[in-house]
Amino acid sequence: MAQVDRTIDRCTRQFLGTHTILGDPDARPVLIVGLPRSGTTLTEQIISCHQDVAAGGELMFWREQARAWEATRATGIGLTFARRVTARYREILRNISPDARRVTDKAPGNFLWLGLVHVMFPNARIIHCRRNPIDTCLSLYSTFFTAHMDFVADRGDLVFSYAQYQRLMDHWKAVLPGDRFFESQYEDLVAAPEPHSRALLDFCGLDWDAACLTPERNQRVVRTASVWQARQKVHQTSVERWRRYEPFLGELRDLLSEPAAAN
Repeated sequence: MAQVDRTIDRCTRQFLGTHTILGDPDARPVLIVGLPRSGTTLTEQIISCHQDVAAGGELMFWREQARAWEATRATGIGLTFARRVTARYREILRNISPDARRVTDKAPGNFLWLGLVHVMFPNARIIHCRRNPIDTCLSLYSTFFTAHMDFVADRGDLVFSYAQYQRLMDHWKAVLPGDRFFESQYEDLVAAPEPHSRALLDFCGLDWDAACLTPERNQRVVRTASVWQARQKVHQTSVERWRRYEPFLGELRDLLSEPAAAN
């Protein structure tokens, strides 16, 4: 909670507006964020089927840069730091694809660092993947992760962490420009893949590409817990999956009172 408090206090609309002058105008980055198991992999699969898009997968770049910035305890962002960060990220994007108009960066945890991302690349698109809270938490609780994610093993910790995530995302939605921040609801995507995929591409500044309707044909390497699902056609079988386990959910049912649960 302390980290979320610090981020909200620091990354105000005024702070972001003042510091974007340090940023790079490169419009290639498309950051796909949210909690794991919320549709981030599916979203990257769809977008990266486009002929002008390259998939970067889960890059750890922004986590490393944010930690370095926070370690300085600086209240602002220095020009030297900004130039180093933007030059390094451009190099990473070029290594992924020298020709792509857009490059996806699908590290779900980047939702923690969106203020820094926007300052460094004010033209980057940010897609926030949302899913019914109880389905998200149930999937987190029941999935084996190779990454260090201790909070998912305890239902109380999981509920608390979800609340902090939602609080921070509400902040980003309030302070980031509307044309740089897009919320993608998983249930809407799987119910109507074509109009939702069109909306995603339009947000990314891309023309329609029918290949985006068959993300299961995307042959890129997937290294997440969703690797099996990524090879399936878009389906709705995971929507309201929590109802099968309702008698056993305990405190996770508290999430059902969240306004987002109705989405």
